[in-house]
Amino acid sequence: MSLKKIIFPLFVLIFIGLFSSCKKCKDCTCQQTISQTGMPDVNQTVQLEKVCDEDLEETEGTTTVTQNVGGINQTVTQSCECN
Repeated sequence: MSLKKIIFPLFVLIFIGLFSSCKKCKDCTCQQTISQTGMPDVNQTVQLEKVCDEDLEETEGTTTVTQNVGGINQTVTQSCECN
């Protein structure tokens, strides 16, 4: 087997390994709505820059958190689009 036949596949595997290990980062725009018993809703926009890897997976999409403390209900809904 010639040296060229060994080196080329090895080079391709190394290139694929390096390319796939690069961080995947995006900038995100998030809309938040905070609703609380007896209070008007609060709407805000948040810009997040360079959100990467696991943080990106957790940030992108819509999440809702609801909590009840002392009879007061609060709901926070966040929708994020990342480019």
